[in-house]
Amino acid sequence: MKAQILLTPKGAKHLISKALIKKIDFSKRVYVAYGSTNHYLLWHLGFKFDKNYIAGCFSDNKLNVNTNRPKIIVLDNKKPIDIKDFEITKDDYFIKGANALFYENGVKKAAVAAADENGGTFGNLYIKAACRGSKVIIPVGHEKLIPFFAETSQNVDVAIGNKVAMLKFFYGEVFSEIEAFEVLWNLKAKVIASGGILGNEGSVVFEIEGENINEAIEFIKEYNVLEVLNS
Repeated sequence: MKAQILLTPKGAKHLISKALIKKIDFSKRVYVAYGSTNHYLLWHLGFKFDKNYIAGCFSDNKLNVNTNRPKIIVLDNKKPIDIKDFEITKDDYFIKGANALFYENGVKKAAVAAADENGGTFGNLYIKAACRGSKVIIPVGHEKLIPFFAETSQNVDVAIGNKVAMLKFFYGEVFSEIEAFEVLWNLKAKVIASGGILGNEGSVVFEIEGENINEAIEFIKEYNVLEVLNS
């Protein structure tokens, strides 16, 4: 059975989050970095915030940094622990979102926009996680697909908002809607179109194939419109 479906950016974040909950071994410690998809992930784990669990973001028509945010969440058996007691090891998970998705020789790659001059979470924790062989997962939707990675730094004359450097992930698993469909319903998925108007801006159209399509469609109908970020 085949179907063609539209995923809004909200729907994609819900989809990826639900799949991550199934994929991650929560008996291990899990460092959840700031990010919009990670906000959705924590929402599905039962965390409710009155502030967005986001640092760098593209909002208010500029390259933005959200400073009014909750404290960072590190989970141990799905329960938060004090980050001051956390030193990442090879057995821990590190979940870090991205601002760009691209393909190199058919392989998914990702990059993050860093407004902090020291590289933010990428500089102070991702490098350490990579060196120690931690389980790094990079959730990102095809809404953020770019033609190719372009090296850039904060060394520009002006920016609408904060100047950013694009930092390419060199270690970890890039986890998109395609992997999420496979994890949740054993469905094969491919991107066939993208875009939208009148509220569907940033949407991505997928063709999915498998036996559990009706379950996926019901999920998409429910979550395509459910916003959990605070406006």
